[in-house]
Amino acid sequence: MKEKKGRRKDAIERFIESNQTVVLSSLNQLRYTILCEGLPKDNGLCPYRTYVWSILLRVEPLDVDYYANLVDRGPSNVFAKIQNDAFRTFQKDEEFSRKVSTSVLMRILNSHALEIESLELHNSAGAPASPYVQGMNILAAPFAYVCRSEVEAFALYSQLVSRYIPTYTTPNLLGVLNGVKLVDIILQLIDPKLYNFLKSKMLTAKIYALPSVLTLSACTPPLDQVLELWDFLFSYGVHLNIFFVVAQTILIRDELLKSANPMLLLRELPRLDARKIIKLSLTFVKQTPDQLYDIIVRHARENVEEEIASWESS
Repeated sequence: MKEKKGRRKDAIERFIESNQTVVLSSLNQLRYTILCEGLPKDNGLCPYRTYVWSILLRVEPLDVDYYANLVDRGPSNVFAKIQNDAFRTFQKDEEFSRKVSTSVLMRILNSHALEIESLELHNSAGAPASPYVQGMNILAAPFAYVCRSEVEAFALYSQLVSRYIPTYTTPNLLGVLNGVKLVDIILQLIDPKLYNFLKSKMLTAKIYALPSVLTLSACTPPLDQVLELWDFLFSYGVHLNIFFVVAQTILIRDELLKSANPMLLLRELPRLDARKIIKLSLTFVKQTPDQLYDIIVRHARENVEEEIASWESS
């Protein structure tokens, strides 16, 4: 009797399991594969996305006891806010609600809050990190959905908010407010007619795009498309979400220009189409001046408020 052969592993699986001696070239290979092919799906989900995200975000395995100790410490000072937001997270997504319990999401968010409170972390912009701001529940949710363990989800979430978008979680949302200004600048550069139309309606990105900037576009369904966008963001930089937000706006350009009340359209954006958004965003990147692009790259980690003001006035 012949031995049954296992499923043939794809290129990304072989990469994950291989001995990576040349880290940089291997990461570039992984990123390029994600760009060209995306992660394969098994019943709608990639079975090893957790490992890919861990590699891309440079997350080391976390000691289970460390996380357990955080959980055992009980409620943080911001637990009431966490509890209130956690119950509202992706309420309309039945698959998410089936797979991720509210208690899991609350433990992840509360543990990170306790970590921030105890370490009194400060980010590179010089402003204190906030244990929790509204919207962080949406950032944690995809990790809770994708990861096989709560500890993995916590480690990935903490790495994202502490290392890659620290200015987004300051008490005054410094990075997010700078981010929406950058959305306006890019929209004006790419599509001045649409920008001026929205401006005539008193609609700046601060009014309509703040949730999309804060949550890295995770506030717009469906979740499987959010995951594909995040595959790309973690591969090439979370700053590219600024272009994603512009792309989502331009994709409904015709409807906006015809609308007497465009805010109704902007309040509830169309369902995400990850490949279309990524493709369109890459064309915007090519049209962006190097100096402006550098500001976009740094805005999630540094205070670039003065640089943005100089660009706006030029």
